[in-house]
Amino acid sequence: MALSVYRAKTVAFCLLFAILSAGLLAPAAVAAPLLKEGMTGSSVKELQQRLTEWGHPVKADGHFGPLTKAAVKAFQKDRGLAVDGIVGNQTWRELNKSPAQIHLVKRGDSLYVLARRYGVSIADIMEANNLSSEVIVVGQKLSIPKKAAAEAAAGGGAAEAASSGQVYQVRPGDSASVIAKKFNTSVPALAEANRLSDPNRLRAGQELIIPGWQASIPRMIWPVKGRVSSPYGWRIHPVYKNRQFHGGIDIAVPVGTSVKAAAAGKVIESGWMDGFGYGVVIDHGQGVTTWYGHNSKLLVKAGDRVRQGQVIARSGNTGVSTGPHVDFRIKVNGETLNPVYWLP
Repeated sequence: MALSVYRAKTVAFCLLFAILSAGLLAPAAVAAPLLKEGMTGSSVKELQQRLTEWGHPVKADGHFGPLTKAAVKAFQKDRGLAVDGIVGNQTWRELNKSPAQIHLVKRGDSLYVLARRYGVSIADIMEANNLSSEVIVVGQKLSIPKKAAAEAAAGGGAAEAASSGQVYQVRPGDSASVIAKKFNTSVPALAEANRLSDPNRLRAGQELIIPGWQASIPRMIWPVKGRVSSPYGWRIHPVYKNRQFHGGIDIAVPVGTSVKAAAAGKVIESGWMDGFGYGVVIDHGQGVTTWYGHNSKLLVKAGDRVRQGQVIARSGNTGVSTGPHVDFRIKVNGETLNPVYWLP
């Protein structure tokens, strides 16, 4: 009798194992983690990455702070969920759906071109795809945040660029230098905007993006001469050791080096600027400003008019800095761009 019971249990166990192995009976699903403000960990980081993909950018640092809560509430509102800032099963279910349009990179594409086309910032695209630089290659698949993709589908991206004269079709006989001169820009800037590997090889009929605000950027000079120790773009911060977007270029020079105005303009800020140290900001008109950080001494004050090449400060190592350098930035309407394409 005992042997028969043993055999029956063995047969039942083998049958159950076979069913599970065949996938006919799935084990109970693992419940999604309940997340709310104040929590930390890998699940929070995954949440932040999903929110960014859905068009609600937030730093993926694994800490559920006020900014993450605000992004969760915005997402919940968009998806018709209860807006409480708490991530439960329903919110996870929506987050795990396909969040973005996928763009297949073609020849002539650049992050700037895609940002204009889809109505999103370069930083958002880089964050959504975990890019460490602005370099993209033909055939690469990029995730475009859904909100931006939807606006572009409605005609807001490329159509707006075309209507404002920002798309130019190359004509027979055109060259990069001729086009750059026509739109008061530079060949390197044109190459950057369109990710041209060789700007001297253009074909008739090719469409080029001519950024509208580029015409208002004055010709600039280097504020100091030195090695670029940290380029523009995403990087691991040398002090905080987390991934941050660096909105300028660091130029390594000895303390006390003369820092010159890259172009003529009016000083709108000169003083202590927290992590930027002793900084200077110059307004060049048309929404264009230049920024000079980490100085040891400032030689101008707010309200001063300066000419191109005028010494405005002495370089230093103030603020959040690991060595003497000048953090140089160019902003157009508050958005940074890569300074190296606008310097000789």
